[in-house]
Amino acid sequence: MSADPACICPLTPLDPLPRWTADLQGCGGTMRMEIDDFEVEELPAYLPSGQGDHLFLWIEKRDMAAETLRKVIARSLGVSPGDIGMAGLKDRRAITRQWVSVPRKAESALARLDDRRITVLDAVAHKNKLRTGHLRGNRFRVRLRGTQADAEALVGAKVARIADRGVPNFYGSQRMGHGGATLAAGWALAHGAQGFVRVRLPDGTDHGLDLGDRALRRLAASALQAEVFNRTLAARMAAGTFDRLIDGDICEKTDSGGQFTTDAPDRDQARLDAGAIAVTGPMWGPRMALAQRGAGDLEASVLSGCGLCLDDFAALGHLAEGTRRPLSVRVGDLQFYRDDLGLVLTFDLPAGAYATGVVGEIAGPTAASDPAIPDVAVRTAVTASAANDPCIAAPNPVGRGAARHSAQ
Repeated sequence: MSADPACICPLTPLDPLPRWTADLQGCGGTMRMEIDDFEVEELPAYLPSGQGDHLFLWIEKRDMAAETLRKVIARSLGVSPGDIGMAGLKDRRAITRQWVSVPRKAESALARLDDRRITVLDAVAHKNKLRTGHLRGNRFRVRLRGTQADAEALVGAKVARIADRGVPNFYGSQRMGHGGATLAAGWALAHGAQGFVRVRLPDGTDHGLDLGDRALRRLAASALQAEVFNRTLAARMAAGTFDRLIDGDICEKTDSGGQFTTDAPDRDQARLDAGAIAVTGPMWGPRMALAQRGAGDLEASVLSGCGLCLDDFAALGHLAEGTRRPLSVRVGDLQFYRDDLGLVLTFDLPAGAYATGVVGEIAGPTAASDPAIPDVAVRTAVTASAANDPCIAAPNPVGRGAARHSAQ
């Protein structure tokens, strides 16, 4: 292997992410100082029926990555990790509760599942394996420590705004991996890197990584899509069109999920204001529906500004087929109270939305003139796959033609 990196990635995760409620002062504070400060409970799409060849385990885990949970269960029950079903990957540095499916034949081995970080709260039979995405969302309980004395008043103003319009549906930094390593992996794959490569991250550090790892490839492709989505959302916020329709926007009906392209943004704006529809942004890939006219031009401009074109995502194959994602997310049952340790926020989010986005909106910005008041410090655990030796980047130069032309 050459001493020089085979790939150099020019992209770093967008940081800090812009706030929708930046005109309102936040309460400050620190999140995840202790494991008990962050709780996640899965809201399942359905409950197990009580009959079938699979066993659904309602599990509570503490300070454990999702892939570690999968491996521990598989090893304890004597089954393959591929036999373990999960609807979604939950945070590591947290207390989380979720359904996990295993083959029912392993029921007699449950007593061997002896790990102090895992508690089986219930076990119910079901006819099928739990699949990724089989959840309605997640319920969160988040404690902020070290908030301002008048935190309740500040949070009240934020909550009123968020309850009315939701929050930007940004992907959290954990999606990008430590130091942006998973994002850089996606860039490398999109530019043809294979196998074990030497790469350089934007911070100048060189790393080696095996891009043949299937789990890493999946996460890397998703991170690349997510970063372009984040930058598209940030561009709309900067332009004042985060909550305003643009001609050619692809909208999603909130009741059915059906999508349509607006050719009358003034007419459809009332539906957006009422929450009947949501504007979507691009998760690039060959099967993604393309926005048209003004909205399409904006999305293509952001893609090109990232040094990417649609063909790069086509090179990722089934890892990045493409879809659309709502630019905003509604926050359910958002409440807050103070306990002996800090300010506690409780709320529900649909699947795929990040709690850090809600907490970041509420906690900041703080008064810049007062250095004693901290902005929110979000301690985010790196996912198990992304936490492998961070590394990656890309072999080809950027700017291989206008992204808009590639999309046609």
